[in-house]
Amino acid sequence: MQQIAALVQEIGPSNLALALLVLGAGAMTQAAIGMGLNLFSVGALALIHPSLSPGPVLVHSFLLSIVASAGLRKDIEVRNLALSIAGIAIGTVIAAVLLVWIGRQWLPQLMGALVLLGVALSSAGLRVSVHAASILAATTAAGIMGAIAGTHGPPIALLYQREAPQRVRAALLPLFAAANPLAIAALLWAHLFGWRELYASILLLPGLAAGYFAAPLLIRVLSPSAIRIALLGVSAVTGLLLLFK
Repeated sequence: MQQIAALVQEIGPSNLALALLVLGAGAMTQAAIGMGLNLFSVGALALIHPSLSPGPVLVHSFLLSIVASAGLRKDIEVRNLALSIAGIAIGTVIAAVLLVWIGRQWLPQLMGALVLLGVALSSAGLRVSVHAASILAATTAAGIMGAIAGTHGPPIALLYQREAPQRVRAALLPLFAAANPLAIAALLWAHLFGWRELYASILLLPGLAAGYFAAPLLIRVLSPSAIRIALLGVSAVTGLLLLFK
């Protein structure tokens, strides 16, 4: 408790309140469309205080995905999920090696450029069917991006962008439940996650709860076309943030 109190004092009450709002908005978006928590939170929380990101964001994305996936269990495609987890694991191992041996100086920019290319091709009408090879390719890219930049969603969102909203959520949320612990493990291996980040995660719990309980309001007003636009928009913003990081 003393360590948490000291961290609160270091962050400051006003900054902590702002961090809770940021995390709550991201959690509401992710619970509604399947992704968004990492996008909304990673950069903003890092600016508020470096202890709040990316590790604590990955922790909360994991917790939210576990809770939200429980309500989607009838829609989860087990075979596709198994392939996705394999792809995430492969991508995370690749990213961990890159982080240690190459460093992260230019990797976010490269990933951002690839995401923007995918958004541009999708907006121009390119369609990629959901099958074993495309799932494995998209999730491997997602694993690399998640460990390097703190967000897994864009490659998978681009693959599922034309699917029904329920299928999108059932594909993304359970996968994040598996992907985020792998990304946290990569951060641990690179000495970028420790007790301080765990204490920061505890401080952000109220924001997570508020966002989760507000999500049904957003789900009720989103149509399939709005879901696709949101997925492309979130992916594009992610690409731009990475490109100019």
